[in-house]
Amino acid sequence: MGEKRRKKSWREIDRMRDHGGNRRAWGKGASTLEKALEDPRLKEQYLKEAEDLFKGPKGRPEHAKDLRAIHDAYGTAKFPDVVRHYVETYGMPEDWGTLMILLDLKEDRETVIKAMEGLRDLYDSKGRVEQKGLKSRLRVLSMTSDDPDIQENAETILSELG
Repeated sequence: MGEKRRKKSWREIDRMRDHGGNRRAWGKGASTLEKALEDPRLKEQYLKEAEDLFKGPKGRPEHAKDLRAIHDAYGTAKFPDVVRHYVETYGMPEDWGTLMILLDLKEDRETVIKAMEGLRDLYDSKGRVEQKGLKSRLRVLSMTSDDPDIQENAETILSELG
């Protein structure tokens, strides 16, 4: 048959693991993904793609285009339809600027109220200028809105913000 192979001691096995040793004894080594992630550029791209995957619809390339469409349609007759499409497709926007312009959407009480709540949630992360701007907009809504629910929500959020 041939000569018997000597069994390695645990010390020899640990030494091989710590110092490389025979790589085939421990598998193929680093996977292709692990090797690729050593390149910072590829790692950044991979992490962005993974993050987009978990964002759901907001991770799709069309999301940025549809979000931009809200800003482009602001002040036009198309504004309510563009916002409705965005909210139905992606849910409420999460950025300060878009939420602020949604406060001018007179045709959709529910969206305006959700925008106020989203702004309230972001309030502490903003600087004094943005905080003052939000308080001013809420004061105006509380006094001038034709919708009593919007007025009431604006007053409630104002009192919460202090």
